[in-house]
Amino acid sequence: MTNEKILTLSYHLRYQGVNVSIRSTIMASKIWNNYKSEFNLKELKEALKSVYVKNKEDIIKYERSFDYVFIYNRNTKNNPADQEHIEVKEQAKPTHIDKSKPAEDTTRETIIRRRLVQKEVVDKSILDDEITYLNSIDYRVFEICNEFSKKIANQRTIRKKNKKSHTIDIPKTIRKNLKVGGHLIDLVHKKPPMKKSKHLFLCDISGSCEWATTWFFSLLTGCHETFDKITVDAFDHRIVDVTHALDVEYRNSFQVNVGLQSLGLRPRGHSDMTKAFKDFLKKSDLNRNTDVILLTDCRDWMGQRKDGILESATILRQIVIKSRNVIILNPEKKVRWNTPTSCVRDYEEAGAKVYQTSTLKEFAKVITEI
Repeated sequence: MTNEKILTLSYHLRYQGVNVSIRSTIMASKIWNNYKSEFNLKELKEALKSVYVKNKEDIIKYERSFDYVFIYNRNTKNNPADQEHIEVKEQAKPTHIDKSKPAEDTTRETIIRRRLVQKEVVDKSILDDEITYLNSIDYRVFEICNEFSKKIANQRTIRKKNKKSHTIDIPKTIRKNLKVGGHLIDLVHKKPPMKKSKHLFLCDISGSCEWATTWFFSLLTGCHETFDKITVDAFDHRIVDVTHALDVEYRNSFQVNVGLQSLGLRPRGHSDMTKAFKDFLKKSDLNRNTDVILLTDCRDWMGQRKDGILESATILRQIVIKSRNVIILNPEKKVRWNTPTSCVRDYEEAGAKVYQTSTLKEFAKVITEI
């Protein structure tokens, strides 16, 4: 039988955004029924904590909810375990009410508004944090990433509609037609019509880039339908087409990694970029409407130089010539570029455009604009 206090605790945790399932509530009820006469308040708190808390960010919320339900709230009928083991072991601290301060607004609209503001602050911090610091196990980070990818898709859709609308630029149209007395003969549109493009993504999954590829792939799953034609390849020492994996609904970053590995990807310590670029050049149909986007930290550990020229940069130059644009998304900070083990300068001299994408927001900015 489920205890009233356990139900109240589950309710408070859900209200604060903690993921509490029915199974967790049932397990907490079993702990209560079996050990309420043996555990004191501290032991009970630790036992229920092992059931409810699944992420370190939820610890504070759990402790606040537990103290409210089992210590501060004395309105409900107490179980014998409350009297013998809770009230005796620990007493609630008296609360001091400052009448000089105005009463807190607890209306439903105010609470919802406050929670939305808190969520926006959390989302902003995650989007601005370096990708290396993101907790890949925390499901909430993946949910924020998924919501952000939908916003990217909306922005891309709006941009495409604006370019196809042929909206007239009135000031420029008037200036252009002054020579004919101001008669609107030649119309000037705000933006030129958008031509269909083919985007080819080539993602490095070596040990130093696998974490960045996971989050980048997660962003693409939510906005890939806004591209006209898209192909996603992953490489370490060979290339594997993972485009069809974008249509799978993932719930966390772990499933993304498992899904990519199920396609035959086995990340190695270092990528053979020379071989990967050669294979990409052979299999891809490149033309003046093709944009090639590379996700790599530009560290060609296995690359060789001939007369001071990096072999992989020579092949990348051929890709640049056959394509419209070659964009490199580098998840490292710029301060680490062009170190002895970095080949950013080699790739820039080959004609590629390199962008820093060390955060989800920087990733999103590039995806939105291409």
